[in-house]
Amino acid sequence: TPEEARMLRQARRVSWIPTAGDLGALLLEAQMIKTQQPLFNKRLRKNRQLCSIQIAEGKPEVVYARDVDFSHSPNLFGLYRSRHKALETLKYLADEHQLCHGLLGLEKLSANRACFRAALRRCAGACCGRETLDDHQARLLEALESVRVICWPWQGPVALIEEGKLMTQIHVIDHWFYLGSVSDMEEARRLKRAPSGFDHDGYKILCRPLLSGHYPIEPL
Repeated sequence: TPEEARMLRQARRVSWIPTAGDLGALLLEAQMIKTQQPLFNKRLRKNRQLCSIQIAEGKPEVVYARDVDFSHSPNLFGLYRSRHKALETLKYLADEHQLCHGLLGLEKLSANRACFRAALRRCAGACCGRETLDDHQARLLEALESVRVICWPWQGPVALIEEGKLMTQIHVIDHWFYLGSVSDMEEARRLKRAPSGFDHDGYKILCRPLLSGHYPIEPL
């Protein structure tokens, strides 16, 4: 495309770093984008507004990674780049599962009155007694389950071993943070612990590989 052509014309040098496989390449790419801040890779840059939906006292609320430890906090659902995106998800789930905007905190409920959507049959009526609050809560949790944020399942950092045809790498991970890749366990134990906060991209890249059982994992 013309946009790609303009980008390529700015290139002055091409370099490469070998990795053991796809996982190491994805981790290295995400790390380098955050440290080098390249002009054309904006999506993987650090997001200071990262938020999630947390169920607290039966009601969903938007919480931020700067305030809550996403690695350890239970009942977190979804990772969103803004509060607006999180609320849009709740609205979508409300439409799909006839959930009440009032009970989801998306609008105020008047005392002893049904919400506006209940009159349109777009809410199943938990706000006015047509269904129980427990049934409403169960549908909400079922709808959110597919995007549950998994808590870090180890006490500390772990080594994930990726074997390739030409090399083997030990990827060191701590609370979903990628700390680096080394060639032996002694080096792995010397890597520094993860910084504070939560790495959205590290979580997306690592969650399935770490929990799948496909790669050997050793606690450090």
